[in-house]
Amino acid sequence: MIDLATQHYARLASGRLGLRRFRDAAPGAPRLLCFPYAGGQSLAFRPLARQLPPDWGVWAIDSPGHGWCAGPALDTIGQMSAMYLEHLPPELVKGAVLFGHSLGGCVAYALTERLLEKGHTPPALVLSAARPPHRAAEYDSFLEMDDQQLLHTLIQIGGVPAEWAQEPDVFDHFKEALRADFHAFESFEPSSTLDGVPVLVFGGLADVVCRPEHVLEWSWFCPRCRTEFVPGAHMFLQTNPEAIASHLVTYLAELGPIDGKRQR
Repeated sequence: MIDLATQHYARLASGRLGLRRFRDAAPGAPRLLCFPYAGGQSLAFRPLARQLPPDWGVWAIDSPGHGWCAGPALDTIGQMSAMYLEHLPPELVKGAVLFGHSLGGCVAYALTERLLEKGHTPPALVLSAARPPHRAAEYDSFLEMDDQQLLHTLIQIGGVPAEWAQEPDVFDHFKEALRADFHAFESFEPSSTLDGVPVLVFGGLADVVCRPEHVLEWSWFCPRCRTEFVPGAHMFLQTNPEAIASHLVTYLAELGPIDGKRQR
């Protein structure tokens, strides 16, 4: 049993899954459970956690092969969402606002589907820089790039440090996990629409991985979605957490008190 109130980092599933607590929620305050982008880890949400109200709870995931977790990395969204539902503490997942950036948005969507099947509706789902899956063919495939092209592209969009261009051994260490993530990202297909789930969708005004006009099309999958655009490219989670936090605080306030239950 994990002591959610005191443990800052927990290793689950025989060390393959990591759960980071930035802070727990005060009674009645929202609790966010966050899922990172391809190649990302739980610490990617530290800038956002610092911008959110101090009484909010913020937790984030390290998936297999990422952060401090043993591999191999999972290469489908279905595997990821099934693993999280099996191994994350139910008392944390149920009642949490699910927040995913890019690949993490697909994971959060799929986890929401699984929760709905079990009769649990998240208070809200937040999709950040997440590309609608039906638009995948309109973008260059990360999987079809050779290692040099992939590294150059990731540096351009801010997904990995520019210093990696001079340190090929570092990229070699992470590339298999990255390719597993991109396989999951590019093969994701929702199995249902999220009727009845409040959804907030964030898009970056200069995002070339998920273009602004495509962000609006999440309404096809999420009838109760609201879309907000923030200045920044694909990694606006890192470069503009203030804007995300501002919109998120307003959105959840309009939904009403959460306290672990979805408000209509």
